[in-house]
Amino acid sequence: MRLVVVVVSAGVMVSVGCGAQSQPARTTSSALAGWHAVDDAPGISQLAPDLDGLHILARTDRRALVRNGDTIRSSTFTFATPKEAAAARKRGAGDDYQRQLEHAFRGDTVGHGPGVGIRLRVPRPTGTGSDTVEVYLLASGRRLALVELVSEDGFEPAVRDRVLRRLSR
Repeated sequence: MRLVVVVVSAGVMVSVGCGAQSQPARTTSSALAGWHAVDDAPGISQLAPDLDGLHILARTDRRALVRNGDTIRSSTFTFATPKEAAAARKRGAGDDYQRQLEHAFRGDTVGHGPGVGIRLRVPRPTGTGSDTVEVYLLASGRRLALVELVSEDGFEPAVRDRVLRRLSR
């Protein structure tokens, strides 16, 4: 089984603001039959848009889910107010964030997904070929979920929708 690993250096993306604390890992594997939870240290929080000046109360990094070489990773930020979560999501909707992701993954944007979602074609760090990496920002109340989907050919729309619905709660 091919394991897709995307390595992003800690300095590439903006670091998480002061006061953020990581919570114990959770998994959504029960909602997705056939997926297996695996450790995902250090998580994907470094892929968040610029969060400077926002009051982050907590960060929850979930375990990664894998199946047949596909990977789902997510982190959730809880802000002091819904307005701050909305501001973080808005920062992710800008061209600067898209360029940051293209640079971090050394890939090219090939499309946009539902809401604030960016779809990139990314060369594999080892071996030949490329993968599709999708990054979504999902705001709900005071929370902002950052979701990364990685697969060779992109996720089936039904699976993508189920994952995004589950993680946007």
